[in-house]
Amino acid sequence: MSVPTKSPGDPGKTRRSHARANRARILDAAVAAFIADPDASMDDVARAAGVVRRTVYAHFPSREALVEGIADEASAALVVAMGDEARQPERPDLAVAVMALRTWPIGDRFRMLLSFARRELGEQRIHDLLGVVRDRDVRVVERGRQSGVFASYLPSTVLVALAEAMTITLLDQANSGAVQDSGESFAVAYLAVLGLIPAEGARVVDEARRWLRENPDVADR
Repeated sequence: MSVPTKSPGDPGKTRRSHARANRARILDAAVAAFIADPDASMDDVARAAGVVRRTVYAHFPSREALVEGIADEASAALVVAMGDEARQPERPDLAVAVMALRTWPIGDRFRMLLSFARRELGEQRIHDLLGVVRDRDVRVVERGRQSGVFASYLPSTVLVALAEAMTITLLDQANSGAVQDSGESFAVAYLAVLGLIPAEGARVVDEARRWLRENPDVADR
């Protein structure tokens, strides 16, 4: 009687899976290395990732390509964190607070981009990076202005631009340790830009925290 044999796995699929794992490991190591030292070399990144330098260069042929890869990773993470727009809170103030709390950890993780990526990739790249959330922010802010929840002293696009500039400032302050919370300050400040007094903003942020606890799967769909 013949003994069944297991068919070998797809070698190409295995190699691709290994390559993806290596790439993710290198990006994670690069983020940590650049936080510790913005002038960290490709050798430093390779050591932190536990791979040889050749492996780093196979994925990222230059330091600029590596920094660009981190920016792409940050952009993709922001998209995931934002979740499905159709499943966000209907109230504009609550929707803004939820988005702020969701996206702050991404900005906090990649905040070292602000210290050296602007120098290496330019201000326009940072502007483009925030573009993945900009259009949705403008729609929510405009809805809030039309319903009277948000102030109308400036157009929605300008209010969102102010909030973006404030985001970069707060992340810079997080780098220095002046901001240490989990996004609550950012959310309250964003709502203040939109016309809510801080006490009211804090109440909405507390409500947003409860909403996120009650809807933990929204960002995954």
